[in-house]
Amino acid sequence: MLAGAPALARLAGPGWELSQLSGLASGLACIVLCGCPVRSRDAIPPSLLSLHHHQLIGWAALIGAVFHIGGLLLADPTVVEYLKPTAPLYQLAGIAATALLLVVVLSSLVSVRRWWPSHRGFQATHVTLGIVLVALIAAHVAVTDRYVGRAAPRALFVLVSIGAIAMLLRARAPNAAGRGSSVRRQLVFGRHSSWVAGVVTVAAVAIAGLAAGGVRAMLREAALNRTAPLPLDFPHDRHTGVNCLLCHHNYVDKSGFDSCITCHRAHRPDLKEGVESRFHSFCFDCHRHPDAKFARHGPASGCVACHQAPGTSARAHAARSPLSGTSLRDDSTE
Repeated sequence: MLAGAPALARLAGPGWELSQLSGLASGLACIVLCGCPVRSRDAIPPSLLSLHHHQLIGWAALIGAVFHIGGLLLADPTVVEYLKPTAPLYQLAGIAATALLLVVVLSSLVSVRRWWPSHRGFQATHVTLGIVLVALIAAHVAVTDRYVGRAAPRALFVLVSIGAIAMLLRARAPNAAGRGSSVRRQLVFGRHSSWVAGVVTVAAVAIAGLAAGGVRAMLREAALNRTAPLPLDFPHDRHTGVNCLLCHHNYVDKSGFDSCITCHRAHRPDLKEGVESRFHSFCFDCHRHPDAKFARHGPASGCVACHQAPGTSARAHAARSPLSGTSLRDDSTE
């Protein structure tokens, strides 16, 4: 069901879509690897993947993540802004997930695994990193809203992610469990079972929190504010069907007549959302989940559509329009 989510999304350009699909495939592959662990000796249910197939899927997930990042950079060089410390938290989660995926894949090589004094120690480390990886991917995908923007797909994604890491808590077969009811005796990870169960519990609670709108809004904020805002060229002439007060609320509630960033970067306690979350929500929510009356618009794809020199999009639109002689007002600084 999650693999079919792109069929329900509004499609953008081929380069952008293929890059996004690579990212989705990479994330789903990591979820599959958690849900189908290998070498769970005497486990119920038994392993669903062989070690060879497990490794192949891991490498495919890593390649998919590389294509995801590289393809987006080729489709829109402005995406490099999302690779900086000033990127929103959910984007930093995606970067951390990619780095962690690289560590997980490389640590599974036989030459690297020999560094661990015991197989059980390697297994506990590998599983712990895998659980954290799925939690980071869940944060990145759920907050990006590309394919799971609505409540039902988001809830499905959250449940599948939690279900995958919960499948790591496999029980031992009755003849291998031994006496007693302790976690370490009942689960397949031996003396590390209590640790793995604790990590699964914490990660499951964190992933479940992604269903809350307040958590997603928080993750849309930047970890570090930029010293200077990116250029912004909002084509007002192409949005005449939208009520101006939807964005310019300060002209109604008398909260100020200065630029939006003046308030939304002021860390005022009465503001529910900051500049990154609020303005990206304006664009993404409307273009990805539009009202029925807005039929002639495309999905939000890339950064350069908005983040370009003031007046650029207006001039480009005027050049394509039969009314190219019409004077267009430049309100991009509002």
